[in-house]
Amino acid sequence: MIEKEAQTKVQEAEIQRHNNELIATVLKQAEIEKQRVLNIAEGEKQRLIAEAEGRASATRMQGEAEADIIFKKGEAEAKAMNIKAEAYQEYNQAAVVDKLISSLPEIVRAMAAPLANVDKITIVSTGNGATAGASKITGDMAAIAAQVPALFESLSGMSMSELFSKVKQIGDNGPKPSPELPSGGEPSGGKAKAAAKS
Repeated sequence: MIEKEAQTKVQEAEIQRHNNELIATVLKQAEIEKQRVLNIAEGEKQRLIAEAEGRASATRMQGEAEADIIFKKGEAEAKAMNIKAEAYQEYNQAAVVDKLISSLPEIVRAMAAPLANVDKITIVSTGNGATAGASKITGDMAAIAAQVPALFESLSGMSMSELFSKVKQIGDNGPKPSPELPSGGEPSGGKAKAAAKS
């Protein structure tokens, strides 16, 4: 009986050892698999973080570049406006009038642009002279063009006559010096011209 008990204890110990071995093998495989999955997940996480940081950096750099372009464009436009303002200070009345008058055709063209969409005009005339028929159309065009000064006044808040009265002051830096006269009282070269004529 003692031998049987000892044999039973050996078998139980063998079963326990085998169970421990199985548990260790399964647990070890499970731990290895768990670590592998964790490593893959951590790698994916790091990849996603790197991609997100890369996109954020690219977006930030693009935004900074666009802001820099806008700033430089604004700075260039401001410089151009300053140069124009300085040039306008040098304009005299004739130059300002020329600029205004040269702009009038473009304004009238814009006002008459809707007529470009007209395919056909049917004229029904009752024969009332200059205010009838085809001359009525040209009269209407002239009336549209005559509205340009009023349009200018409503847009600028200043009448054209008021503008022209102020334009005289633009570029007026005082009287220009007269050419120096030599001792003979004539401008230089005057005696030589007179001698050549005689």
